[in-house]
Amino acid sequence: MKLSKSMARFSRASTFALMALGSGLFATSALAQDPIVLKYSVVFPPNGAQGAGAAQLEIFVEEFSGGALDFQFFPSAQLGDKLQSLEGLRNGSIEMSESSAADLGNYSDLWDIFSLPFLFNNGADAVRVITDPRVAEILDADAEANGFKIIGWWNLGERSVINSVRPVVTPDDLDGIKIRVMQNPMLAKAITAMGATGIPMAWSEVYTAVQQGTIDGLENSPPVISSNKMYEVANFYSMTQQFIIPDPQMISLIVFNALSAKNQEAVLKAGKASQEDFNTKWDTAMETEMAFLVENGVKVNEVDKAAFRAAVAPLVSEFLSSATPETKALYDAIVLVRDGS
Repeated sequence: MKLSKSMARFSRASTFALMALGSGLFATSALAQDPIVLKYSVVFPPNGAQGAGAAQLEIFVEEFSGGALDFQFFPSAQLGDKLQSLEGLRNGSIEMSESSAADLGNYSDLWDIFSLPFLFNNGADAVRVITDPRVAEILDADAEANGFKIIGWWNLGERSVINSVRPVVTPDDLDGIKIRVMQNPMLAKAITAMGATGIPMAWSEVYTAVQQGTIDGLENSPPVISSNKMYEVANFYSMTQQFIIPDPQMISLIVFNALSAKNQEAVLKAGKASQEDFNTKWDTAMETEMAFLVENGVKVNEVDKAAFRAAVAPLVSEFLSSATPETKALYDAIVLVRDGS
């Protein structure tokens, strides 16, 4: 069983004191050194699949570093929304965070590729593709150029539309419905191309906005909708599955570069362990949370996915026609790995 941090610190302090008394080196600087704090700032709540993932990441970071790193979890946007946390990573005031890959499109056009609808076959396949060296090399280099060090990827599943107005089967059913998307212009364009009106909005504002009728719904995966209680304000969940956007686990590059080689290795090892642990548990979380949504009155329906693919096809073509050479190279690498060419 893992000790609480206060108990663990007391235990370490007691051990150090006994060692020092026995050797005559009490209160040496080496023994007095405090753990390095790593604040982990996220918008998701402490409960649910993501909350459990954060708790496990804490265990990995602290165990692999031998207690030299003190992982401190700040859920529910306590230290700011996603963009504020990302800015904190860039300037080193926040040490770690998690966000959607599409959120990094605020710093580099390369990441707008994750805003393309129907880019991957499913969430697990997306993680397989982006962790392939041919794709990962491109993403890692661009992330680090913008101040972010990626240490692992979480599969957050397939994102579908949930709204408070009516079931959605075809693009026509989205007419007049306002759907929240992440703060990325491409995502808004994609949802609008599907027939709705895409409204970029910070996550912390979404529940109240649906409750008050400012928007009619949102799009996300079952565990995220469940853990954030969105079923209380919207109950028509349509399996459009238009966006498949994994979430990178990140540490500030400034902070990472300031760590010792040993602590850098611990952080990277923790990130990979978290990636494997979280993604292994994700399918179970999807099934459990979908059942929970149905039990709580959410009406789930399948859709005419071919009609939605056709609706967004011009947007994808437009995106690629104006994309930078770097973005086109990333797209080609993704398709190559995805299709096994």
